[in-house]
Amino acid sequence: MRPTATHLGRWLGLAALAAVLATPALAQRTITLRMNSATQPDTIAADAALAGAQVRGQVASGTALPDGNTIDWNDNTTLIPENVGGDYWQIEFQIPDNEELKFKFFFGQSEPEGDLPGGWEAGGDQVIPAGTGDVALDLHYFEKVAGDQNYDWRPFEAGGDSVAVWFRTYIDTEDALSKGLDLDDGSLVVGVRGDNATGGSQDGGATTIDWGSTNIVLNRESDNPSSPGFKLFSGAVSYPASAIGSTQAYKFFFSDSDTDAGWENDIDGGNRTFTIPAQDSTLMWKFYSNSPANEGTAVTALVGFQVDVSPISSIGLYQVADDLVQVRGGFNGWDCPDDNQDDCLLQQIPGTPDFARQVPITAAPGGDPLPYKFYVDFRNADGTAQFQDAAGNDLDVGWEEPLDFGGGNRFFDFSGTEQTLDEQFFNGVRPGNVIADGQSVDLTFMVDMSEATMFEDAQGRAFDPAADTVSVQFEDVVWLLTQGYIPGGEDLVDTGSGGNLVNGFSLSDPDGDLVYTGTLTINGPTYNGIGYRYVFANDDDGLQAEGSGGFDAGRRRYRYITDVTADAFSFAKDTFRPAGPGVQAMPWEINPTGPFEPGDVQFSVPVGFVDEGLAVSIGDDPSRDGDLALGAVYPNPTTGLARVVVTAPAEAPVTVRVFDVTGRVVARVVEGAFVSGRPLDIDTRGLAAGLYLVRAESEAGVAIRSLTVVR
Repeated sequence: MRPTATHLGRWLGLAALAAVLATPALAQRTITLRMNSATQPDTIAADAALAGAQVRGQVASGTALPDGNTIDWNDNTTLIPENVGGDYWQIEFQIPDNEELKFKFFFGQSEPEGDLPGGWEAGGDQVIPAGTGDVALDLHYFEKVAGDQNYDWRPFEAGGDSVAVWFRTYIDTEDALSKGLDLDDGSLVVGVRGDNATGGSQDGGATTIDWGSTNIVLNRESDNPSSPGFKLFSGAVSYPASAIGSTQAYKFFFSDSDTDAGWENDIDGGNRTFTIPAQDSTLMWKFYSNSPANEGTAVTALVGFQVDVSPISSIGLYQVADDLVQVRGGFNGWDCPDDNQDDCLLQQIPGTPDFARQVPITAAPGGDPLPYKFYVDFRNADGTAQFQDAAGNDLDVGWEEPLDFGGGNRFFDFSGTEQTLDEQFFNGVRPGNVIADGQSVDLTFMVDMSEATMFEDAQGRAFDPAADTVSVQFEDVVWLLTQGYIPGGEDLVDTGSGGNLVNGFSLSDPDGDLVYTGTLTINGPTYNGIGYRYVFANDDDGLQAEGSGGFDAGRRRYRYITDVTADAFSFAKDTFRPAGPGVQAMPWEINPTGPFEPGDVQFSVPVGFVDEGLAVSIGDDPSRDGDLALGAVYPNPTTGLARVVVTAPAEAPVTVRVFDVTGRVVARVVEGAFVSGRPLDIDTRGLAAGLYLVRAESEAGVAIRSLTVVR
C-alpha cells in the first residue's frame, strides 16, 4: 500500500522529532586525561578504598554526562581514572559539545596539607573551554602543595635533550630502623647510589650517580613530623639522550651523624634496576629495602656474637697482639669507628681463641633477618692501620666472605629479648680448610665460553673470541692476603689485556674450542675455599663479568681444593654465566670440611635453581649407576641435617643436588667437586615437609636416593 499524504506527514514528523532527540547524543566530545600521582604526599594509606583517583567537577547541563557517567564536586562522581602502571592514571569520558568543563583531580589517599582538605589538589580549577572536538591533555602532575601552576607543571626540569627520572622512597621501615635511622637527626641525608655508566646526574653532568658516594640527594617532602611526607624522600636525576634504553642499577642509601653505611638490602638478590625511558618519567615509590613500614614495634635487646679466629691465626692472618676483631651489620651502620666501638669491638674470651660481645640492637621482633659479618681490623704494632693507599688513607680490607654463605652476609632472627648466637668461624674457615705452610697446589681453572658468544643485550655484550681475553678474578681479599697480595699495591698476577681487572690471571684457549684454561700456584699457609668469577674484556668494549652483584650467596663462585695435601688440583669445567640483575645465581659449594651439627652454622641454602628438561621418576631409587654409587641418606626421615656418602672414581668430579617432586632443584650440596668417600651434609631446614630426591652425577654415571623431610 502506498503511503497517503497524511501517513507521509506523520512519518516525516516522527523522523524530525527523532532527529531532534538524537542531536544531544551525537553532539559530544571525548576528553582524555592523564595524571601522575608521584607528587602527592602520602602513598601508604592502608585503606584501599581511599587509594584511587577521581575527577571531580561540573558542566553547565548538569551532573549527567552523555556516556552515562556522573560528574560532581563530591563523591558522587563516577569519573574514576584507571591506574596504567606505577604512578600513572588515565581516563576517557564524554561531555556535551559547547559546554565548558571545570575539574580537579581528587586523590583519596592524600593527607591534608596546611588548610587544604585531604585529597584535593592545590590551586584553582582546571578548565577546558566550551567548544567541539575531542581533547587529550598533556600529562598532569597531582598538585598538592605547588599552588597555582600551569596544567603541564612538572616537579623537576631535565633541560636540553636530557630525560628526567623521579626517584622516591619511604625511608621509615623496619630495616632502616635496624640500621640506625633517626628521622629527627638534622644531618640525615637520603640519596640514590648506582652505576655511573648511564651518566645520570643532578647538576648537568658535573657529578654523576655513583656507588661510592651520595651524589644524588633526595629531598624530604614535608617538614611536618606528623605528615607522611616527613618520611618520604624524592628527587630527579637527569640522563643524557644517549642513555635512553640502557639499564640503571641503583639502591637507596642514607647516612646521619651516627650511620654512614645505610645501604638497602639486596632486592631479589641484587640491585634495583629500571630501563631509562625516552621521556620524563617517575619511578613508583619504594619502601626502603622493600621492608615493612615501622609501626612503632621496635624494641632494644642485647644480642651476643662469638667468633673463633684460630684457623686464620694459624695461617698468619690474625695477630693477637695487634689486630682487632669486630662485628659489623646494619644495626651499627656496617662500621666500627675508633671513637665509638661499644657496639662492634669484640673481646677475647680468656684462654680461648674466641672473641665475643653483647651488642644492643633496636629492631622489630619477628621482622626480616638482620645481616652482619665479622671483620678483622689489621693493625701495626703502633696501632696504625696495616694497609693504606698511596695517599695514606686507611683501606677497608678486613671483611670476611664467609665460605658457608657463598661469600654472602650472615643473618640472624632478632627475637626482641636477650639472645646469644651460635659460635662461628671467621670467614667460615675451619681447621680442615687449612693448606699448611710449605704446601703448594697447582690449581687449574677451566671455563666454557661458547654460550657467552650468543649473549643478547639483556645478558651483557657477547663474547668475541677474536678480541676478548678471559680471566679469573678473585674477590676474597682475606684469601688474597695469604697469596702476597698487598691492597693498594700491584695486582697479584698478570691480568692480561683488560686494563681494569683486579687480582686475576689470564686463561688461554690454544686449540680454539672456546674452553679456556689456566693454572695458578696456590701457596700455603692459606685456606682451600676459593671465591672467584670469570671476566672477559678488550680495550675497546671494556669488561664483562659474571654475577648478579649485591651481597647474597651466588654473586660469585665458591669451590674447594678438597685435597689440601695435593700438589695439583683441577676444578670441574665451568660455563660462563651472564651478569646483571635477575640472572641465575652462580654455583657455590657448601664447605666440605664438616662435620656440621645443627646450629653449628646458619646455612644459606640456595633455592629456585631450575634445570630445564630434567625429569625425575619417584618410582626409581637406584643407589648405583655405572661406577658412581650413592650411599644411604641418614637419618632418613630427617628434620634438619642429613648425610650421604658418594663413591666415584678418584678423577671424577661429582655434583650432588636435591630435587623436589616437580624436578626443581631446591638445594645444591656440591658442584663438580672431588668428594668421593667424604660424608656430605644436606641441610633441609629451609625445605617444607615432603619427599625429595638426592641426585649425584658425574662422568661416571648418575645415582639417586630418596629423602623424606618431616616437620
